[in-house]
Amino acid sequence: MEFSCRFYSNEFPDIEDTVMVKVHKIGEMGAYVTLSEYNNKEGMILLSELSRRRIRSVNKLVRVGRSECVAVIRVDQDKGYIDLSKRRVYTKDVIQCEDRFAKAKVINSILRHVAEQVGYKTSAELEGLYEKTAWYFDLKFKKKAAAYDIFKKALTDPTVFDECDISEKVKEKLIEDIKKRLTPQALKIRADIEVSCFAYEGIEAIKAALGEGKKCSTEEMPIKINLIAAPLFVITTQTMERVEGIEAVTKALDAIKASIESFGGSLKVIMPPKAVTDFDEDEIKKRLDQEADAEEARGQRGSKLVRLGQGHGQFITWTIHHPRQFITCDNSSPGQFITYDNSSPATIHHP
Repeated sequence: MEFSCRFYSNEFPDIEDTVMVKVHKIGEMGAYVTLSEYNNKEGMILLSELSRRRIRSVNKLVRVGRSECVAVIRVDQDKGYIDLSKRRVYTKDVIQCEDRFAKAKVINSILRHVAEQVGYKTSAELEGLYEKTAWYFDLKFKKKAAAYDIFKKALTDPTVFDECDISEKVKEKLIEDIKKRLTPQALKIRADIEVSCFAYEGIEAIKAALGEGKKCSTEEMPIKINLIAAPLFVITTQTMERVEGIEAVTKALDAIKASIESFGGSLKVIMPPKAVTDFDEDEIKKRLDQEADAEEARGQRGSKLVRLGQGHGQFITWTIHHPRQFITCDNSSPGQFITYDNSSPATIHHP
């Protein structure tokens, strides 16, 4: 059964509260919305409250289906009217609202699932569970979504629910669900770099520099370096702590940069260290493929002169137009160039 319940104990928001809403319709008077935190109660953002500036296009300010942080300016509980404003919301308010909403949404998801597990049939029973748990802690600490921190504390100290008026069965299901949903997940930290060296050491210098980066690995935070398409490399690590993970990857970047520059090469940061999800990884892959296709299209319109890195007479493979197109050549003679033209095979010229 589908349960629904407001996120907080008060049935209506207070004036000057910042709340999360979802836009459902845009009319002549303004935008019609529902308040996500208050069991989808209806509200309206008047046109005059959409922006401090002159409105040229309403669709640029609000769109149907999009969630917005807005301020409450009037509440009529008898008639159920809630007037809202977007222009009175500041950046600080938006950050606080989004953070509170994210926590309250997690709490709501946990309690609804627990209600289903213990066999509740009505939304009134779910509201009763809220009163004995989430709202109890919100009122105790005088802060909305304060229960989120208590729920996280329950991961290591289940006795936090001893003061709640709930049965042992409900308590067991609650702790079980909290462990499933709030146990910290390892973050993936990623950075994209380009490493190149056209000095005498060439490829050997790049290998040595990347090796210096790998030396920054620890058992808790192993550093991995993978080739995407020369000269593009990706550095990754997995950690429970975002800040420490970013610091570890940054340290590896510094080590690689110091090493490659000592050989006369260079390092260019394409994407600085940051936490990424599987979705982000897919987006990055799509972007790289698009850039590769664009490079291939540009290559088809003319020839291109590419200088190769040197490598003690070794055979070196280097990208000319596209990450999947390679030319192998012997660059034992210094200062070689390759002229690549689609109309004829690649030729080597010695200046």
